[in-house]
Amino acid sequence: MNEKLVYEGEDGAYGHETGRADGDGWKATEGTDEAGLLFSAKDVTDIPAGETKAIFHLSVDRFADENHVVAKLEVKDRKANTVIGSLDVMSWDFNSVNGAQAFEVPLAAPDSGHPLEIRVIWTGKQSLKLHDVEFSSPAREAEVAMIYSLQGLVNKSQPRIYKDNGTYSGKYWLEALKLDFEPVKDNWQLLEKYRSSVKGLIVYDPDVPDTYNLATTIAGLKEAVVASPSLLDRLAGEPYKLPILEDLRGKYKTKLEVYEDLYDHYWKETTHRVIIGLTPDIKTHLREYAIAIRASVIWLNPGVPEEEQLLDRFLGDMPYGTGLYLGWWPDEQAGVEKTSEFGIATVAADWSDNLTVLGGTPRKITPPKAAPVKPPLENKVYVTYILSDGDNLQYMEKAFLNFWSHPERGKIPLGWTVSPLMVDAMPGILDYLNRTATDQDVLVSGPSGLGYTYPNNWTDKEGLATFFQRTKDYMERAGIRVLTVWNTVTGTTAPEVGEIIADNVPSLLGFTSQGNTGVVSVYGNAVPGQELHKGYASSEGDLIDNVRDAIKRWDRKSPLFVGIQANPWQVTYENFVNAVAYFQDDKDVIVVRPDIYFQLIRESKGLPPDPPETN
Repeated sequence: MNEKLVYEGEDGAYGHETGRADGDGWKATEGTDEAGLLFSAKDVTDIPAGETKAIFHLSVDRFADENHVVAKLEVKDRKANTVIGSLDVMSWDFNSVNGAQAFEVPLAAPDSGHPLEIRVIWTGKQSLKLHDVEFSSPAREAEVAMIYSLQGLVNKSQPRIYKDNGTYSGKYWLEALKLDFEPVKDNWQLLEKYRSSVKGLIVYDPDVPDTYNLATTIAGLKEAVVASPSLLDRLAGEPYKLPILEDLRGKYKTKLEVYEDLYDHYWKETTHRVIIGLTPDIKTHLREYAIAIRASVIWLNPGVPEEEQLLDRFLGDMPYGTGLYLGWWPDEQAGVEKTSEFGIATVAADWSDNLTVLGGTPRKITPPKAAPVKPPLENKVYVTYILSDGDNLQYMEKAFLNFWSHPERGKIPLGWTVSPLMVDAMPGILDYLNRTATDQDVLVSGPSGLGYTYPNNWTDKEGLATFFQRTKDYMERAGIRVLTVWNTVTGTTAPEVGEIIADNVPSLLGFTSQGNTGVVSVYGNAVPGQELHKGYASSEGDLIDNVRDAIKRWDRKSPLFVGIQANPWQVTYENFVNAVAYFQDDKDVIVVRPDIYFQLIRESKGLPPDPPETN
């Protein structure tokens, strides 16, 4: 299934009279390539008629001293032989280098039968890369949103529809997991093929956006697709002939009315193990999974008193210690604090694609390779680096690949956070990571185990023990032995929480907290925990300076352990490589994987490097 109409710049099937393929695009280089046609896609017939826009993603590799035309963007009606949309892109229109920037060309697409041509004409005055051209229109968005709900219905028993999101990651996992697939150019063919899976339509009210969440909830219960009013004529006609099961137009005036009705009339019919938190602005992505598991979909802000009261009712009905809030929040900290109060973990997944497919891959997970031999403990500085945000399922599907596919991966020791929930949600990807990891790579659990939660905020300690018992089970099935724990981005772990972790996950090598102090504690005389020196580094300087600062304070009488976790949105793999290289000539500094790091910490605290096996 095609989520977007995307024309990839590097695709050799399109016309290119200058430049060459360059990674995720087609690049022409100033002073080397002749000016001319950088890209041409002819006989394009799948653009919906009506108002739309072509979005060209372009990048340059330097800022220009003078402002001049770099490229002319055009969309041409080949039948009428007229240009229906165009834009001159100037040098000073670019606000960054080496990063794709969007340039929009509004146009009115003609009726079918008028093939279009998409063109990028390069002037030769500055190096330019075309990443892709994407088309967006209300008609296309309504169609794609409806097909997402179809995917949830069809895939709930067996994965059969996969969304190609038009990016590198979309096809990557199909190929990496060896999933056979057949591209479908026209999404409506899917509805025709799987018409028997659909009992009817749930129509949302465009004037009350939150009715989209209610419609999604009802669609899962009634085996229906969610439909925009603009699609009703087509869906009611041949060959679909779909009846309207519920029409939400005109029934509600406010957001609260929508969710109060959901709670009063539909909540009792949906699963209470999982609740979906999704802004109605996102009409795709996680919705297919919500429909497949018959979950309620809400968007309530704990920072708004009236909404918080209703949110508390939903969360209060969920099982303490095992419930999951899947999606995201209007405010991260307020949301995670709220679910923690109710013994529920948040799982970032609002932009996740294809969870019904990725969760349906074979359950067998290859054990990780044997760890390198621990070096002897000496009076030295041991450093470990951890890449954060692996608890985020959409990140694991997409942005994570920018790191894992890096050509230098394996050059340095690095801990990669992942979610133990991938045992259920993405077993094929977890298996792939274990199989393709180098000796320098090790997977560690993202915060705070079986979901993102602040354990300090849990009021029922027995429920928290249950949470960590389940975390232990999933970590062992994934082959993970190091845990990261968050109590806000900078918060430390309360001593009583550390003791609960030690009691219930005795197989841990150790766990990290935020805190930014470097303090190491031992809990239950069995499990070490360290407050990282930097809990969420945002630059190469953070990776280096925090080590240097710790060394300045080191008394050199005992080993020093410096742990740093970095966020993947601002730190690159090259930053890690450069940081390790910075210390390579310092004989006192040894960079190790997090598992080896905690083995050394254990030894320094008089604990066996490997904890005893547990049943």
